[in-house]
Amino acid sequence: MNRITLDFEAAATLLQGEREVVASYNQPVAYPLAIPTVSTTTITMDMALNAPTRVTRTLMDLTLQRFFADRVFTNSGGVTGGAVVYDQLLANDLYLDRDIGRVTPGDEFPLVTSSRRAPFVAEVEKWGAKFFVTVEARDRNDTSLFARHVRMMANTIVRKINQRAVEVLEAAVQQAPARTVAGVSWGSTVTAGSSASNSTAWPGYDMAKAQMQAEQEELGIVFNLWIINPTEYLQLARIYGLGLNDLLASLGISIFVTNRVTAGTAYVVAEGQPGQMRVEQPLATEQWYEEETQRYWTQSSVRPLFFVDNRFAVLKFTGLT
Repeated sequence: MNRITLDFEAAATLLQGEREVVASYNQPVAYPLAIPTVSTTTITMDMALNAPTRVTRTLMDLTLQRFFADRVFTNSGGVTGGAVVYDQLLANDLYLDRDIGRVTPGDEFPLVTSSRRAPFVAEVEKWGAKFFVTVEARDRNDTSLFARHVRMMANTIVRKINQRAVEVLEAAVQQAPARTVAGVSWGSTVTAGSSASNSTAWPGYDMAKAQMQAEQEELGIVFNLWIINPTEYLQLARIYGLGLNDLLASLGISIFVTNRVTAGTAYVVAEGQPGQMRVEQPLATEQWYEEETQRYWTQSSVRPLFFVDNRFAVLKFTGLT
């Protein structure tokens, strides 16, 4: 029987199941197993089950690859007491509720006022998962099993955080009808021939329309990130082809494609401006051995919170199918 070793850097090169687990074989395994050994980037099963910080590092490397929540929400500090109290921009606060007035010599200045709003509270959310490896798998140095569980946990963490980012954006949109915009049907755009669609029926019209609304609201917002479903990305590729990059560059926007957004809709944001994502506890991992069942447990968790304090920095486009 041979000892199987796993290259974690190679395992972190791809995220959605395409990652290659690189295995190599060296000296035979002795019983009991020898002490953990490391050769360059290679790690044995013995060390993997006794190095929670290394597992956390691997999870973080994997989760960074398809993570978009940090582009939507800015990180403005930690959390104290399990919650954050914040103020939400509910209207254009650039101007006072009452206008200033002309003052003649000796007259009293007019009184101006501004609205005072109640604060909001965002609570910390705790997300985590665990898996086990049997003592038999450890004795046989089954690193592929351990790597598969780490990969799946990383993918699930990414999916959950991205889901929560979309859910928080959606909640903010639902509170303000003006944040929902009826778009054109990208799937119905005809690019050539006698029945070619006019310019107002192309996706580029929607993209320019988003910035038009931002200019009308006079809050200095620049919508530079579109979060879309793969279905909408396919239509963009069909309509613009190689010219898609030129369109995005001319409008100063980028796109992020994810299944977390429902087909036929898109979220448009000014990067880092809709709200905040704070972390009470960063991604952490614990490992322990359960004698009753002879299983090695690996458990990872994170405690973030999300909130939108500037809903003017997000729009939701519908009817894009």
